[in-house]
Order: sequence, then structure tokens, then C-alpha cells
Amino acid sequence: MKKILYILIFLFSIGIFACDCGEPSITEKYIQSDFVANVTILKIYPNQKGKQVYRADIKINELFKGEILKSIYVYGRSDNRIGTSCDIFIPENTTLIAYARKNNDGNFEIGMCSGLLYLNKTNQKRQERELEILKTFKSKNINFTDKISYREKGKLHKNLEQFKGVEINKTYGIYEIVFESDLTIKIVTEISGFGNPTDQKLIEIIEKTEWSSFNNGINDKVPENSKLLIGIYYYPKEKGNPSFLSQYYL
Repeated sequence: MKKILYILIFLFSIGIFACDCGEPSITEKYIQSDFVANVTILKIYPNQKGKQVYRADIKINELFKGEILKSIYVYGRSDNRIGTSCDIFIPENTTLIAYARKNNDGNFEIGMCSGLLYLNKTNQKRQERELEILKTFKSKNINFTDKISYREKGKLHKNLEQFKGVEINKTYGIYEIVFESDLTIKIVTEISGFGNPTDQKLIEIIEKTEWSSFNNGINDKVPENSKLLIGIYYYPKEKGNPSFLSQYYL
């Protein structure tokens, strides 16, 4: 029994348990980030004493949002040793989409929960879609930042079931919601849609959605005219299952 207890204490001490963070959608992580870019890690530096982040020099291959940076900070250990379950190690010469937030020291940080997208030979369809969406944001000059956390109250998924079996040539649609201070929806605008009549139906559905919010201890109250981007994604039929639309970014 003592041996089991010692093992559990050891596991807790090294942070072996899974990092507790959900996978953010592309619209969520884009809006909440201060810097978004396709970058290559050029050089990493040892953690300074007592610091949980290490510096990484970067080359910006394409900037989607924010200012031009020469370095970002990574939450983790530069020696790739075990730290906490949220630590990440990014080797030099890695190319990825970095979603970084500016901290109180003025540094831009990324980590396990940032929604990073590594550009490699795995899951290339998702990489292509995400890059296409980011290029759309860039072409539409969508560069606002909002750290408020929004959650749809659950009716949207059911209302999208009417599109089961639909045939669409595009893989995503992006729509902008403008809120009253009490989260009543003022207006929904198509940013990059599927085309009518699908867009008109989707806008009508989104206009009827209900939302909750959380920001710095304040629930369900936001600044007037706060904006939210919402993505609707098309998944074609596969293995006998019909095509469908979903708000979930899979």
C-alpha cells in the first residue's frame, strides 16, 4: 500500500496527468490571440532560472494577425525533460501556426492550450482548411482581439441537423455575431459563406441562438457591440454516413 502511495505522489510531482484544456476552435483561438502566424522555430534558449517558459527565435513565413516578432516564449522546458503535463517542447526547424497571447511583461507566449497547428505530413486536410480560413481572415482584415469566453447554450447542433445529406462544394462558412451588452444578438453577418440559400438559412438559425459568457469573473455581460466569429463546417459523406454541417471543428 505504501508503495502505491509513493508512486501516486511521484506521478503528481512530475505532472504526469493530462493537461486540462479543451481544444479551441479556429475562430475562438484566432479571436483570443494577439499574434497569429505561420512560423519556423530557428533557435531555442534554456529556461532562465525559475521560469516556466523558454525563448524561441522565429522566422515568420506568413503573418495573419499582430505585429512582426523575432521571438516568442514557449510554456515548457527547453531541455525536453519532464516538467508539468502542460509543458511542450518545440524542436528547432519546426514549422507551425503559432497562436500567441501577450502577457503582462509584454512577451508573446504559446503553450499546450494555445491550439497550435504543426505543419507536417499528418492530417494535411485539416492543415489546408485551417490555412485557408486564416487567409480568409487576413483578406477580410479581421484582426480584432477579444478575450471573452463565449458558449452557445446547445440548440445550434440540433438546428443544423436539417442540413444532413446536403451537397456543398466548400468546407466551411464563417459568420460574425454582434451582441448587445446582455448577449442579445444584434446582427449576424456572413464573412465567408457557402452561398445562398444555405447562408440565409444559417444566418436565421444563428440569429436564434442563445449564448453565455465569462470574462474576469463577470458572467453573461459584455461590452456593447462585442463581436464573435462562429464557424460552421461541412463534412462530406463517408463510409455510408451522410454529409452534415457542424459548429464543431474536427
